Amino acid sequence: MILSIVVPFYDEEAAIEDVLRRCVTAAGELARERPDLAEVEVIAVDDGSRDGSAERAARVAGVKLVRHEGNRGYGAALKSGFDSAKGDWLAFLDGDGTCCPLSLGNLLDKALAEELDVVIGARLHGGSRMPVLRTAGNRLFHGLVGALGGGDVSDVASGIRVLRRTAYEAMAPLPDGMAFSPAMSARAILDPALRVGEVPVWYDERVGASKLSAVGDGLRFLLVILETGLVFRPRAFFGWCGAVLTAAAVLLFSFGLGGPEAPLAYVLRERAAAEWMYFRFVLIAVLVSLAFFLAALGVVLQALVGVVHRGRDGAFVGPGSSGALARLFPLAGVALFLAGTAVNAEPLASYWRTGHISHEHWVQPIVGGVLTAAGVKLWGLWVASRIAELLWRRQRAGTLW
Repeated sequence: MILSIVVPFYDEEAAIEDVLRRCVTAAGELARERPDLAEVEVIAVDDGSRDGSAERAARVAGVKLVRHEGNRGYGAALKSGFDSAKGDWLAFLDGDGTCCPLSLGNLLDKALAEELDVVIGARLHGGSRMPVLRTAGNRLFHGLVGALGGGDVSDVASGIRVLRRTAYEAMAPLPDGMAFSPAMSARAILDPALRVGEVPVWYDERVGASKLSAVGDGLRFLLVILETGLVFRPRAFFGWCGAVLTAAAVLLFSFGLGGPEAPLAYVLRERAAAEWMYFRFVLIAVLVSLAFFLAALGVVLQALVGVVHRGRDGAFVGPGSSGALARLFPLAGVALFLAGTAVNAEPLASYWRTGHISHEHWVQPIVGGVLTAAGVKLWGLWVASRIAELLWRRQRAGTLW
């Protein structure tokens, strides 16, 4: 077993030499303490530094130096280091002095003991010296990954971790920029084929000025997590979208929000709807219809994801519980269709008797039409889910191609 420690750096003249010397020391200790480690190598990647960082890195004996002609990004530097590495196990930490290389031994121990693919160094604990703004951002990212159905990994943006080379290859492609680490974390956490853990690590104040933009890079981190969630957990992603729309519809019905009073209170008291509510009822119907559609779309997409993603055992995940939920779509579609028909019953009867729909009924065909259309959409999505299930069954039988 070979462990390769990769240290990317860009304009870290004040810190890089000390960090690399500590990495060489840690590598020696790891090799002595673990007979199963045939070799521990240290690779430093200069991402086009403009100061004397590369020269300082070159002074450290026992370090392989890889250089970029220009600044290509944090993720690109790590990729170059991994491409140059010999190890079947890969490790990396930032070159700014915030993390202790000796922590890598604890991460590797956990990975081997629990047969994990990726172990992340968790910096969010009582002794951490992380700035408040970055701590808040990391907690937000943790909550977002958790909402998408991820495991209990607290520090998705950590810059110190140990992973199998096979896991790194399975997670490709990853971004070239600062979003490399959160993208890797989100992918590893949400991919059913990979197992992830974390170990608390000491986090100190960095040496020199930070290259991280709290707003710009924070938004990139957010987008890459959402994108990964969309690919691996669409049911949770669209389920939350549907929940937000449903909550908006409930608020519009339950509170005044600019109207004379809450529609719910008025309807319960008067046993009738007032004309000023009609536009709001149309909006509520549209929101509820979209919520149903997005939630159902997420279920179908999750079934499709199971056709192409494999589990840890190498078998395709399959539709799973999403397939079971999709089997309820025909019944739900009929219920929505009948609800739309019931809403339209009175204006249709009026049209049948008089040849036109009176003004007091004009909102009902709109609401009824929205509900009816939602029912038809559910039937269409059910057909799509059945196709996904049939494809999965053909894959299992070996007759897909």
